[in-house]
Amino acid sequence: MIGLSRSIETQAPESAFRLNPLNTDARVSWLVGALNEGENAPPMEDLLEVTHTGLTVSPVDARLHSLAAELRLRSGDGDEAYRLFLQAHRLSHTELHALQYLITRAIEEGDYAEAVTHIDVLLRRWPRRIDVIEPVLPLLLSQESAYRAVFAAMVEDAPWRSRFISGLARQEQGLGFAYRILMDLANSQQPPTRGEISAAIRAFMAGKRYNEGYRLFRFTIPPEERHLAGFIHNSVFQADALDAPPFSWQRRNTRAAEIRLSSEGAPPGATVRFLNTPAKEIVFNQSLVLPAGRYRLVTEVDASSLRAPRSLYWRIRCQDPRQDLLRLDIPEDSYQDRRLEAEFEVGQCALQRIELATDVVAESWQNRYSGQVRFPFVRIERAEFAETEG
Repeated sequence: MIGLSRSIETQAPESAFRLNPLNTDARVSWLVGALNEGENAPPMEDLLEVTHTGLTVSPVDARLHSLAAELRLRSGDGDEAYRLFLQAHRLSHTELHALQYLITRAIEEGDYAEAVTHIDVLLRRWPRRIDVIEPVLPLLLSQESAYRAVFAAMVEDAPWRSRFISGLARQEQGLGFAYRILMDLANSQQPPTRGEISAAIRAFMAGKRYNEGYRLFRFTIPPEERHLAGFIHNSVFQADALDAPPFSWQRRNTRAAEIRLSSEGAPPGATVRFLNTPAKEIVFNQSLVLPAGRYRLVTEVDASSLRAPRSLYWRIRCQDPRQDLLRLDIPEDSYQDRRLEAEFEVGQCALQRIELATDVVAESWQNRYSGQVRFPFVRIERAEFAETEG
């Protein structure tokens, strides 16, 4: 019976623990499934009977104490539920359901230090289960003492830091706290990782909170790279500069073109080599957040046997709302040190993008691009002051 019970506990947990009452794993699995059925769940008295029988044969199983507590909670007996959750926690400090309940209760009672202690235990044992406490995190962090306790753990490089920040960034109410944490970490001995920053930036961009996303990017640039900051970040195409989409250069080699940034010790610049195919797809762009005003795009170009039958140009587009702001054409042929520039204006436009583009629509072999073009720099200046900002 024991072997049969074990063999069916996953597919038929109720049958498994009926065959072998000592099969606690099957009993717990069936109870969890029953509790998750909502209105279709078995009667409460049946669930209590199965739970109490389980506690009789496995009195020190923390999971059963938590399940009994949940049943009491749903029955309206909050005091007994609290006692049972505490008992589950005493039996196993890492019991997930008990920790979840105790965290929520500690926050409701204003015991934020206790809540942070439980969160630390939960996320160390169950690092992928940030989801069970995500809803209460904004309420927790709205209390300054709780924020300081969480931040102190993060500065000590708590292993759950990245997941915690990602959990905040996934919800509208938590995004502001993620921003504050990352900005504070930037001034600490444990600065945020690019992954932590990128998760928050993606959330800001998805929520069309472009200014906050851009400020987070600008203010968390490592000190050794701050000289690359400007209206265009890394306007000289330094290859080892930080990659923080979408406010750094995004590039990808395609069937049409290979893109290479300058390596250490080489002259600065970006080289685009066309592969004698229709250049419908060139992936070389960067998002911008320019205040309203008049600007000038300036670049220098070296070309070698460049053939671009359907044009090649730098384009600045307003992304929200979508409209073109500038087109700066790049001539064909071979030449060196050719300076190109054009002015454009930004009005009611929250987000822009600069990209290298062509007018190729259909991949006709009549539109084959070949040769090479190199840009030592591409920068944007304020036109009214002729003030360079990268």
